[in-house]
Amino acid sequence: SPHQPAHAPPRPNRSAALPRATMAWPVVLYIANIIDYFRAIFLYVAWKHYEAGDQWKFVGFYVLSYVLDAFDGMVARAMGQTSKLGLYLDMIIDRISSALCLHIAATQVLKDYPEDVARPIAIGLWSALIVVEVLSHGVVMYKSEVGGFHQKEMESTSPIVRSYLDKKAVLFWSCASFEGFSLGLVLSQPAWALPFLPGFLFRSLANTLRLRDVIFVRARKVD
Repeated sequence: SPHQPAHAPPRPNRSAALPRATMAWPVVLYIANIIDYFRAIFLYVAWKHYEAGDQWKFVGFYVLSYVLDAFDGMVARAMGQTSKLGLYLDMIIDRISSALCLHIAATQVLKDYPEDVARPIAIGLWSALIVVEVLSHGVVMYKSEVGGFHQKEMESTSPIVRSYLDKKAVLFWSCASFEGFSLGLVLSQPAWALPFLPGFLFRSLANTLRLRDVIFVRARKVD
């Protein structure tokens, strides 16, 4: 700078120093990981409200936790705070979140409808919990971890899976529908839930096919 004294030390590059400063923090105190801690807290609060009989407050705190999921990854990348802990926190909280919502939806259906109607729906929801949230996501994440690549890079023979993973609009629609259908049932609002059913079924099918690929097609990273 022409106004800087000749022997003045050079001005620090603050934007370059930021990643080094943040990376010096303990991993457990990374801002992105703290966001995930709040996600878990809000899920617990949501569950307690449902147990107290307040379905709307359950949905409010559940949605708050779900919305925060959109920010943890962005914050981690922006602040140079990506970590294995953050990866596993995000994955585990995602699974707990969806599994909790599916279980409560199934529980509420059994309360709201005659047994001959409610039982098949509840079994379908619990099946989605086991196959989609536990088996499919768990096995796929294990495979990608062992293979050293991101789970979205995993090869698949199914156009449904490739559409689910490669097209952001399809991914958003199916994930939002998966949550929207379950939340509609939690609120005892079938008219709300039904429009989300196609996306719920699509996401369930796509993840079931991913599980099939890992088990039978020996899925690997796409070249």
